[in-house]
Amino acid sequence: MIGERLHLRNSLAELRRMLALLGPRRKVYFAGLIGDSMVHGSITIVMAFVFKNLLDFSVGGDQQQLLGSIMLVSAAFLAIALISPIFAFMYMRVVKRTMVDLRARLYDHLGVLPPSYFESRHSGDLISRSTNDVQAMENIYTEHLKSMLTDLFTLLGSIVSMYILDWRFAIALTIFGALGIGVNLAFAGPLRRTGDKLQQRMGQMTERLTDVLAGLQTMKMFRLQKIVTGKYDEANEGVTASTVEQGHRSGLLEAVNYCINFISFGGILVVGIMMFAQGYLGLGQMAAIVQLEMGVTMIFLQLGSIVSLMQGSLAGAARVFEVLDHAPEAERFLPRGEEASLSRNVMLEFKEVGFSYEPDSQVLNDFSLTIKSGEVAALVGASGSGKSTIFKLLLGFYSPTCGAVGIAGKPISHYTMEELRGMIAYVPQDAYLFEGTIEENILLGKEGATREEMIAASQAAYAHEFIEALPEGYATMVGERGAKLSGGQRQRVAIARALLKNAPILLLDEATSALDNESEYWVQQALNKLMKDRTVLVIAHRLSTIEEAEMIYVLEQGKVVEQGSHDQLIIQDGVYASLHDYQLSREKEHTGEFTRGFMNDSTKESAKEFTKESAKEFTVV
Repeated sequence: MIGERLHLRNSLAELRRMLALLGPRRKVYFAGLIGDSMVHGSITIVMAFVFKNLLDFSVGGDQQQLLGSIMLVSAAFLAIALISPIFAFMYMRVVKRTMVDLRARLYDHLGVLPPSYFESRHSGDLISRSTNDVQAMENIYTEHLKSMLTDLFTLLGSIVSMYILDWRFAIALTIFGALGIGVNLAFAGPLRRTGDKLQQRMGQMTERLTDVLAGLQTMKMFRLQKIVTGKYDEANEGVTASTVEQGHRSGLLEAVNYCINFISFGGILVVGIMMFAQGYLGLGQMAAIVQLEMGVTMIFLQLGSIVSLMQGSLAGAARVFEVLDHAPEAERFLPRGEEASLSRNVMLEFKEVGFSYEPDSQVLNDFSLTIKSGEVAALVGASGSGKSTIFKLLLGFYSPTCGAVGIAGKPISHYTMEELRGMIAYVPQDAYLFEGTIEENILLGKEGATREEMIAASQAAYAHEFIEALPEGYATMVGERGAKLSGGQRQRVAIARALLKNAPILLLDEATSALDNESEYWVQQALNKLMKDRTVLVIAHRLSTIEEAEMIYVLEQGKVVEQGSHDQLIIQDGVYASLHDYQLSREKEHTGEFTRGFMNDSTKESAKEFTKESAKEFTVV
């Protein structure tokens, strides 16, 4: 019982929030909705009195009753044909504007949510909330509320009309009506739970569909159709099961309503005939009462369906409000006491930083790093050693658990997120391009940039020549995620975008690791231009690309275990040297130049021991 009340309170709270979304348009919405509902709700009542007058005319021959019937029918026709469309336009226009505002608000809010929100949720679920659940909310405004108000006006009007015709029938109708309302309220809780489950499973099905579309090539290469489509089928079966459950409960509710109304209608019909036979009731009165009872019967038969559909739509509204209620990303980090120990004359600094995504899993542990302005530093470490996390901390995606991070001689809390990210350009392994033209993607690097600046950045990124060779040049559509361009072309467009941004700090997740030799050459030339006169932090997959770095940090389990220049680390003959020897031997083996005597016995042993455990997952950025 407590659960049912809780569900009812939640439904009412969500409905109130939905009405609040209408804002200042609320008066126009309700004026149109109530007007349209009253017009449609009055038809049943009007027709009851039309039948009464016609039957009385047929018995008594009173011309006034015939004229009254004609006038009532004409008034009903004019109301439906002329007045109802005006009211419908009023509230539908408000609904469409409200939904435009809601979608814009939801989209804008998604843009300010912290990255951790997206990392813990599937994109398919968010797509479902932004489409299926938003559409469910629109159905409440346009269908469910109108149906309920129409039925309410019909019910109240029928009761009042029956009191006018015969108060005894009105009392009976009121009793059966109260019983029907009680039954429908009892079903509201279970229907809401079913609606919640259905909307959640629809989100899961959208997740599976997103996986199929995003991983189509991988699915075909590894012949995973059965496995991947099997997961989709499983999600689809879940949606079907929830839909069947919802249909079962709705059908049961309609059956109960049907029984109540059958008893009500049958009882009134029998009593009415008996009263007519005894002379207590006229033929016209009896016909009008039966007509009104039939209208009320239809209301209760529809009420179960309306309650069911509205509970499902309110479940969708709850999922949308859940997104809107999530706190946006903070404008800036709160100051930390450890920031006082930061150096004031370096570009990038991590001071004894600790960080964890989960309380029981430490990713960074007492991590320290210092990079002066204009220097190039590199991070080396196995997967999971914390390299990508360091980038996320610099970009303000997360705040360190302990320790301090400084940029340009100031604590990271000194900057707003907009200022912080404006100082950093980031080029990942697989650059993301947005749907649109090449020009539009490059211009994203700098708001208000001129075409001349854009072309200059493209030339510096060695992208101008291949772009001009395309049939549509800079107006070439890149496709979804840049699918119409090669990997090397995408990287050079991304580098042009970073050059246009002209940020003093550059983060590189080695952009040449997955390219062919020719593409790698041009991308490397573009990167050399991009790195000039900037402070650069690199995560490199091949150690040969970072041999010129001023400082290399070797990470293991979130700690710096070795640091120094390439030559210094080779002399140390530790983890870095073992990995370097291993990679070099693999390169020579690949080109047919590998010789057995390349490494001495001690180096071979250390490399074997290291590479068996770590080298397959070792990554440098």
